[in-house]
Amino acid sequence: MRRSTVLGVLLGGVLLGGAAGAQEGTRRGSRAPLPERFVAAAREVLGVPYLLGGRLRQPGEGIDCQGVLFYAAERVGRCGWKSFSVLPTVSVPSGELGAAVPGMAPVASSALDVSRLRAGDVLWLVGFSPNPAEPSIGELQGRPVWVWHTGLYSGGGRWIVGDHFAGEVVEVDLVAYLAAHADTYSGLIVTRMEAEPRPARCRRHPPMQSPTAGVPDGGR
Repeated sequence: MRRSTVLGVLLGGVLLGGAAGAQEGTRRGSRAPLPERFVAAAREVLGVPYLLGGRLRQPGEGIDCQGVLFYAAERVGRCGWKSFSVLPTVSVPSGELGAAVPGMAPVASSALDVSRLRAGDVLWLVGFSPNPAEPSIGELQGRPVWVWHTGLYSGGGRWIVGDHFAGEVVEVDLVAYLAAHADTYSGLIVTRMEAEPRPARCRRHPPMQSPTAGVPDGGR
């Protein structure tokens, strides 16, 4: 992401009836562990075009990196996507999308042990470039860092991310991604949910639309 872009804009910014009912039924009826459902929900938006601030409010709208997390979070939890803060300095300390994992909050990309990650972990990529919209989220190698990107670890060394580089939501090798963008992202913070997402304020409203809503045979 462009370093001059304010994070609140960068990371932040319909169907009730049958869609919401189906979503609720799937969430309550599924016996799969929450991390599996979280990853499965994120995969629903693979291939959706990247759009800064995109939240799938209407057919054809794109999505950004935080939008992917919010889409998945409202499908495994009880709260709408507007419940979650777009500021990492609020979301991470409060544990909205899980508690920070010891030893990886933050950790340098070069020191990351991928074997410690679990499918469903939220990854917050940090860099040394200051963001005037909020204070630093922590220190890495004795220097303050700010969150500039985020996504979801899907297992097998891969992560799902609404990626401005690729121009769409992709599932790619995490280590290769970090290496390719080492000049922008120096490390990451890992948060892990043991239960449903826990925003400070739970808001109920129409969820983001499924990318396949209204498309015959589930195609895009």
